[in-house]
Amino acid sequence: MFWLLPPTVAAIYVLSETPLYWTDFVVYQHRTTELILAFQTSFSAGIERILNSLNADYNLLYIIPLLPILLIFGTGRLAYITALTVVYGLPFIGLIALITRLICQDIKPKKSVQSALALGALMPLTWIPLWRGFPDSVGMLCVVAASGVYLRQRRCWNFAAIGGLLALAVLFRRHFAYGGLAVGGAIALVELWDRLNPITWNSPGQLSAALGRYSRDMAVMTLAGLGLLVAVAPDFTYRALTANHRAVYASFSFPIPESLDYFASAYGYLIWALAIWGLGRSWRRRLIPPKVGAFLMLWGGLAIAFQVFLLRYDSVHYTLHLTPLVILSLTLLWLSLPRLSHQLLLSVLLLNLLLSLTPLGTQPFPGRKLFASAHPPLVRHDYDELMGLVDTLHQLTPNDEPLHLIAASSHLNRGLLRNAHWRRYPPDSIPLDCHIPCGIEIIGLPTADSNSIYPLEPLLAAEYIVLADPLQYHLPLTQQQVIAVPYQVFTESWAIADDFERLPQTFALDGNVRVSLYQRRRPTTWPTAVKTLIEMQSRFRDRPGLQSDWVNLTPNTPLSGQYQGSNPANLSLETLSQPVHLLYIGNFANPRRVTVEMTPTPEAVPISVQLLNANGDPITSPQPFRESPFRESLSLTPTDDAAYLRLTLTPTHPTPVTLENLKVR
Repeated sequence: MFWLLPPTVAAIYVLSETPLYWTDFVVYQHRTTELILAFQTSFSAGIERILNSLNADYNLLYIIPLLPILLIFGTGRLAYITALTVVYGLPFIGLIALITRLICQDIKPKKSVQSALALGALMPLTWIPLWRGFPDSVGMLCVVAASGVYLRQRRCWNFAAIGGLLALAVLFRRHFAYGGLAVGGAIALVELWDRLNPITWNSPGQLSAALGRYSRDMAVMTLAGLGLLVAVAPDFTYRALTANHRAVYASFSFPIPESLDYFASAYGYLIWALAIWGLGRSWRRRLIPPKVGAFLMLWGGLAIAFQVFLLRYDSVHYTLHLTPLVILSLTLLWLSLPRLSHQLLLSVLLLNLLLSLTPLGTQPFPGRKLFASAHPPLVRHDYDELMGLVDTLHQLTPNDEPLHLIAASSHLNRGLLRNAHWRRYPPDSIPLDCHIPCGIEIIGLPTADSNSIYPLEPLLAAEYIVLADPLQYHLPLTQQQVIAVPYQVFTESWAIADDFERLPQTFALDGNVRVSLYQRRRPTTWPTAVKTLIEMQSRFRDRPGLQSDWVNLTPNTPLSGQYQGSNPANLSLETLSQPVHLLYIGNFANPRRVTVEMTPTPEAVPISVQLLNANGDPITSPQPFRESPFRESLSLTPTDDAAYLRLTLTPTHPTPVTLENLKVR
């Protein structure tokens, strides 16, 4: 009966929700549906899709254990969440229970296992990431398994297995590199102390031998992990080791006080106090060996250091890094307390679970933060109004005219609109190349400044604007100027706003959000686009993290290579059928003498260059390139300091164009 309870509660939770989801709450379910469709086409098509995903930042490995259930029951929300609960949630608490048995050898195995299972099931954050649609528990499952291998009787293969399991966690979900570092770092420190502590410093031979064995074991653990990563996903591993992901996701990092409060509130301040008491009490009463206690404390300390103080992300799946330690500590408290105290602790944990999983927890009361923060089923009261917005957008865009949404909150965001449209207008069949949801065309723009661009190109490309008022954002506003600035374009009536006209339809959504629609009435000229960009730059504290030195002022003609390097750049246009204006916004070594070099293909395509000052006004006339035997080069000497360079390509007939080794100096 125990094993049936979590999937039953999961089903009740899902059936209580309004079936409208967004971004990470549903994207993994969509990728699962795509893979199931591939397998239903042919076994080889499914395998090929998995293999092709291995070097991506988000691969499909997490779906493999789910396949037996989902191939039978389908990939609807109920089947998907139930499968996550059964395949990842139950083994998660089962492994924690086995670790409890390993470390509490003086307690009857049945008692320690049953206690850990019960307390693990009562921990809300065991289930909430799964029931929100995250498959990340599979990564933490590997991390917990690695700690279990370490805590069991030492064998020659243990360290290789630990390294392999930690690497597997990273393959499943990249952020478990920090989970691996926490466990691996704790193992390294505990082993170093355990091996050197018995040796006196006047025994250099013993010391050298112990250090040699220690170095060998740590090398085996490290090389086994790296070897598996390189063997399975070499490109992914190279990016993971060389890319600055911290800079890309800097906008998502909260200040340390807010991060502390988030992780404390996620479990409840009282729950944290009980967990710390449990670990300390079991240490003092010798319920666990000192080495085990040191490992758990170091693992927990490093995990907290990484998640709370270094990364500082506030999404629920990052709590998985701490959940096993909280469950273990509460179990140790349970096992160390007299029987009469069990009822009180059980009552606290049941109340904590109820407040976290039901709407009761959304009501404020004194001491609310003592208990876990609320994550009730996702329910909307504006379903009909939202679907009215979807219907209107569907009617306005019969030919997939591009839309730009200026909103990024739980009330309204790009993923929510696209998934609502997918639900309202499902296709008769889903092609294998469909990246679900593949219906309405809403321009994709990352909504955090550190991994986005200046929000000019979406405005230039859009035929319709969807504007939510008041401004909808989900990060500190200083980190979401990419949403705030386009909002100001229309609320402050910038010049580019005159290129659109407001439509009569409005829609009232939850949270007192009112949605307005704007339709393009004329193309935006390049001088207006440049002036808009200059004003945007003045509103941003720093350049957005993915912004290159080149901006496409004619984005309805797609430009490739724009974000694969700036100076030199290698740009290409699949078809040049209209004049295209590109704007260089990088620095000039000498703003009074600017040289442009490149190798265009075809050579005959007319290209001109013009320099602009800091106000966007021309300070040279458009200058055509002159041919040379090897490349085209042009130097310009304006009378005023150059701030921008406009490069214009004018076709004589439709043709593909490439600009190789494009340098501005």
